[in-house]
Amino acid sequence: MQIMPFQLSIARDEHGAYVFYAFSDESNLVMRIDIPDRLRDIGIRLLESPLPVFYDDPHELGRELGQVLYPPEVQEMLSHAAQNALRTKRRVQIQLQIAIPELAALPWEWASIPNPQPWAPARTDDFPVVRHSAVAKPAHPIVVDGPLRVLICVSDADYDSLRVISSLLAIEVVQQRIVIDVIVVTTITDIEVALQSAPVHILHCVAPVELDHDQVLTLRFEEAIDIDDFRDLLAPYPTIGMVVITPVGPQSAQVMAYPQIYAALLLNNTLMAAIAFGGVCRAEVLTRFAATCYNAIIDGMPIDLAVSHARRTLGNIDVDPLWGYPQLRLVPGGEAVFSIASPQNRFEWLRAAGIIVVLIIALVAVTVLGRYLRGDGLPSIIQMLLPHTP
Repeated sequence: MQIMPFQLSIARDEHGAYVFYAFSDESNLVMRIDIPDRLRDIGIRLLESPLPVFYDDPHELGRELGQVLYPPEVQEMLSHAAQNALRTKRRVQIQLQIAIPELAALPWEWASIPNPQPWAPARTDDFPVVRHSAVAKPAHPIVVDGPLRVLICVSDADYDSLRVISSLLAIEVVQQRIVIDVIVVTTITDIEVALQSAPVHILHCVAPVELDHDQVLTLRFEEAIDIDDFRDLLAPYPTIGMVVITPVGPQSAQVMAYPQIYAALLLNNTLMAAIAFGGVCRAEVLTRFAATCYNAIIDGMPIDLAVSHARRTLGNIDVDPLWGYPQLRLVPGGEAVFSIASPQNRFEWLRAAGIIVVLIIALVAVTVLGRYLRGDGLPSIIQMLLPHTP
């Protein structure tokens, strides 16, 4: 189904004031807004502090973010957009483009609309929320003619708890719709060896993202992998369409921005999607999210809807709003990251070959029957079927 973009942007004007932009097919909105000091302070701490920012009430934080992102004028625009999408057989996609670093760092996925009943668009299929990257032009979808291949990179301590994702997708694995490889990573070489051994479509790294002493973002396994080295590592592998970064550990009420920034910096014209968690989650939470998301992808669901679907799964297994942690960033126009061949299409040639064989057998049978009815003896018929030798 074709997407109807619904773009929401925040920038500064020449006087330093915050300006809010909303664009849809039917109308545009431009207005100055005030950003509460509390939100701005959280964003600054997310960027400047190496430690996570703890929150008191995520529901209140979601309401504050919603008041900025979905004022009454935008709610009305969303309602009209939904009606227009229904008439034109399209679907609305909320696209966030926030040009101010300390505001972009905020967990806007939690933003909720308070009336008449509080709800968050990021949890719905009707208004999936994505963040757009600055990459100008996406590549064509990556054709997956066979199983979707997922490489999950973990530290030694997390191997046993993360490998259970294969059991959650056991039926799909048996059906050869997906292949899950979980490897222990010590250095970047471990990932390189795995990428060289088999094609990979999704690279999932279960590790924290930190700033090193040079203020460079690093993915922390036993040996840190800085962002430039990781980009160079992925460059020769155009089959990788999505990167996922999910810190794992004891759950606590905290948000962070570094994983999302690290993932966003990896996007390019071929690597079109990145999912990153803005908080630390338990292993069982991560595996449930990943299994749900990947299962939706192999069913042919677009990435944005697959993430919304998996967010709701997180909301169902925990009272804390963990569903707001996953952030999806896309190259504009890159929603169809993968083109998944259905099992029927993969084995179409077998059916075609079977039909040809049946037709040949039928033709031979008709020929044999005709000769028999004309009175040819059985030895003559058998001789006709044998290869001729001079």
